[in-house]
Amino acid sequence: MKKSFLVFSMLFLSQFAFSQFSLGLKGGVSTSKVITDAGSFKANIQESLGNKTGYVVGVYANLGKKLYFQPEVLLASKGGKVNIIPTLGGTPINVNIKTTNLDVPLLIGYKFLGKIKVHAGPVATFKLNEDEKFVTELRKITGDVDAAFEKATFGYQAGIGFKLLGLNFDLRKDGSLSDISATRFGNDNSFNQRISGWQITVGKNIL
Repeated sequence: MKKSFLVFSMLFLSQFAFSQFSLGLKGGVSTSKVITDAGSFKANIQESLGNKTGYVVGVYANLGKKLYFQPEVLLASKGGKVNIIPTLGGTPINVNIKTTNLDVPLLIGYKFLGKIKVHAGPVATFKLNEDEKFVTELRKITGDVDAAFEKATFGYQAGIGFKLLGLNFDLRKDGSLSDISATRFGNDNSFNQRISGWQITVGKNIL
């Protein structure tokens, strides 16, 4: 089994060994929402359908022709909204959630008709900063909590793109494969959150 896997890996990587290479810059906008499973805190936390508009900017490399490998390093803002219900009752508070992340997608794609491409792959996300508003509201419910979101999570991206006038246009679905929020307070599994959204970007090869 190990030998078969090694042979397959070598054949797969050989597809890119002497292939076309390019390097580029990209930027665009994103929209995302937070999907909440409030668990034992369902009396205090409700999912909101509100979306958050953010940005994405970074660099990418492309290795291959028809079949290609595209790693990227992106600075991206994501978030959503959640409804917090005060412990003593009252009007729900709609809290905006915003995080600034470093995303590292590792995409495998295929080009056809010369200009159209499809791609998909895993994404490692590293949190750089999070808005304190959500943390402040959580402390009123749960007590002492340092951060609302995990430092590192895993997700996926999948989309379609095309080349026009020397620019690379891209539309992607962006989602979580692991929970983005802290899920435990004390000894209780309290709530889980994942993120779902879309990205529209424009890129330009510089090499």
